[in-house]
Amino acid sequence: MPELNTRPPRSSICMVVCYIGKLPPYIDCVFRSCASNPDINWLIFTDDNTPRQLPPNVRLEPATLAGLQKQFSQKIGFEANLSHARLLCHFKPAYGFLFEEFLTQFDFWGHCDLDMIFGDLRKFLREDILTAYPKILCRGHFCLYRNTGEVNRYFMLSTPGVPTYRDAFQSGSTEAYGFDEWRGIYLILRHHNIPQFHDEFIADIVQPTRWRFTRFRGVAIPDHPEQVFYWHQGRVFHAYYNADRGINDDEYAYIHFQKRPLPAPAFDPFAVNGFLVTPDGFFPYNREPLSDQDFARYNRGRWRPREQLMRRLGLAIGKRLGLVPWES
Repeated sequence: MPELNTRPPRSSICMVVCYIGKLPPYIDCVFRSCASNPDINWLIFTDDNTPRQLPPNVRLEPATLAGLQKQFSQKIGFEANLSHARLLCHFKPAYGFLFEEFLTQFDFWGHCDLDMIFGDLRKFLREDILTAYPKILCRGHFCLYRNTGEVNRYFMLSTPGVPTYRDAFQSGSTEAYGFDEWRGIYLILRHHNIPQFHDEFIADIVQPTRWRFTRFRGVAIPDHPEQVFYWHQGRVFHAYYNADRGINDDEYAYIHFQKRPLPAPAFDPFAVNGFLVTPDGFFPYNREPLSDQDFARYNRGRWRPREQLMRRLGLAIGKRLGLVPWES
């Protein structure tokens, strides 16, 4: 007699992305990680019409920036400012309202970025959490909302000290409001006593600047001088030496590498069991033992051209003055 499936049904989820311009060169690594979450869907509005072999749970929907601006303006009843693509981040909390005709079959919708590799999302987005909260997670690069008319209009709630959605949607600044996370929708829900769940089960990597190494450093997770991040068979791990020089593997829901211009992989992501996610790009990895040389390679960091010039100048001055040179 066949076994009965007694597992309770899971809430259906659709992640919405608006991406104008060429999709990242490493996008097949992203899609590989999406494919390992078969009961979560991704709906990507984009003007990149490059032919691709997509997993069944990823859908590309043709869109242009001008078309999205017209659609958003008609939906919200005033002229939306989408003079450049980065302004789309202001609209993320409203995707459930703006794209409601695409989301009718889902219990939850969310917004996410594409500079990230997804692990076993259902392991962390447990059904008890989805049942208890109308909003899950608070960072703009990944967030979920219960798909109801009321929740999809939370962004419209008036809140003292927080710019209105009209202000945010008409702003030409990408940094003025942070409407999609802590300074916007998070404060709106907190003021109105609407429960929202947040936990640091994500590997969010510090965004590089012209003055920083490109070495991966985590936000709100332990940082180690010798560490690597990798994806393997649908799961994201953070590997590092412990005090006994053994290797710990901490699992996270995803890794977000913050707009780093990583190259296309030199392998087919769909043909391997796993890959390292490094400042230099992606490399096949099947959880074979890592050596000291491996850790050194993926943690040495790279200087950007301006940093290289400044570093060489500093070393030259330091040597001339007899000072200790900068660490390499």
